[in-house]
Amino acid sequence: MKKFFTIAILTASLLFAGQVSAQHIHAGYSPEVWATGSNSVNLNSFFLGVDYNMPVSGALNLSVGGQLRYGTESGESSFYGLASSKHTTTLVGVDVPLLFNYTIAPSSQISFTLFAGPKLSYTFMGKTKYEGNVVGISGTTESNWFANNAGDLNLKPFNVSATFGLALGFQQFQLFGGYNYGLLDVDNSDNTTTKISGPFFGLGFNL
Repeated sequence: MKKFFTIAILTASLLFAGQVSAQHIHAGYSPEVWATGSNSVNLNSFFLGVDYNMPVSGALNLSVGGQLRYGTESGESSFYGLASSKHTTTLVGVDVPLLFNYTIAPSSQISFTLFAGPKLSYTFMGKTKYEGNVVGISGTTESNWFANNAGDLNLKPFNVSATFGLALGFQQFQLFGGYNYGLLDVDNSDNTTTKISGPFFGLGFNL
């Protein structure tokens, strides 16, 4: 939690340290992959955020923003062909992208922007709910992703990703896409490594 507050303070300092040239809102989708060895969980993550573009030098800028992230996944598992259990996973978190970007504008209507930099993330809610008949026993159980109790995953909520991509701008709108590559092991277990990566794409609008 201390790391999260440190991120928030640093972000606020950057926002007010220099000249803010534009305000921008964006929304998008990312099929995140939480990979643990040969196993993985695929989450449908949606995000909504705002960012500010601050000039660095010429066409080079620094984009500082924040976004709310919501991830979900559901499915059904069978146990030896005798019973089945449905599960639903929900994750909610915040991201702070700090992205350097370089824009090329062939005309006043169209622009191309390359961007890259770190994305800091904190997932403050993560749980999986199981429902169904498991080997003749009916009931509902729940697993907390960030706790260390029996049946829980014991993961770390804080993560850092290397983010890079391309945006195509037309007047006030931008179509963007790229990739988030997880840099940290978010698993608290000494003998297990879990990293989060995946592509993303979305739509932005200059206010």
